[in-house]
Amino acid sequence: MIDRARINLGENIIGRIEKNGRVFEMLMDPDKAWNINKYIREEINNRLKEGKGKSRLTIKEVLNDPNIPLELIFQSFIVFEDLKRGKKATDGDMEAIFETTDGKKVAAHILLEGEFNWTKTQREEEIEKKLKKIINIISKNAINPQNKKPHPPERIEKAIEELSIKINLIKSPEEQVDDIVKKIRTIIPIKMEQIEMAIKIPTSYTAKGYNIVAQYAQIKKEEWQSDGSWVSIINMPAGFQMELIDKLNKLTHGRVQTKIVKS
Repeated sequence: MIDRARINLGENIIGRIEKNGRVFEMLMDPDKAWNINKYIREEINNRLKEGKGKSRLTIKEVLNDPNIPLELIFQSFIVFEDLKRGKKATDGDMEAIFETTDGKKVAAHILLEGEFNWTKTQREEEIEKKLKKIINIISKNAINPQNKKPHPPERIEKAIEELSIKINLIKSPEEQVDDIVKKIRTIIPIKMEQIEMAIKIPTSYTAKGYNIVAQYAQIKKEEWQSDGSWVSIINMPAGFQMELIDKLNKLTHGRVQTKIVKS
């Protein structure tokens, strides 16, 4: 009986979701799960950039997306309460939490809301990738306030190592920059170069334009004009200025208006 035998994971990983005190686990292929996890994150980010109302994917979308082959990602659609011990989840628990006993639908929930015990290699590769991007962002946007010169990437990397700063596997590099700069500031003089900029986005592009701006900057003031256009004052790292303006120009076909208020 599978419920009584300890399961050997082999090269597989466990996908896990916990809801209302109940745990549900399923056996997954680590590489396929890793790639699909990145695909889902990219799809969510694209929706945010495009200003779509709902950024998250739905269970139905996951089940119907040909780019998400559940049969290849999951070794089976058996749902466990404790996979290593071979203890299966009860139909009652599955029905109470997911309103279904269909393992395929539970698998979709795990992909969207669950957590995975990634392999050591996968973790190391992703952390290294995020670390390089964080170092690049900081070195391009931060200066030594004492001499107004930028810090070379090597100095930033050394400070991160010295402080044993952990890179978050889930958060994007951009989301981690501010906290890391605050920690680095305890051992080297560092300041992120900031600018204030006024932006006016025409009516037809306000929804998508707002989402693009929010990814790059802190919105300090905003106002909706009588013609439906959106006007704001934003604060952002100086190094992101041209990238933001370029994206807004592409979105509005050159109709966005920008002006540096303070640099």
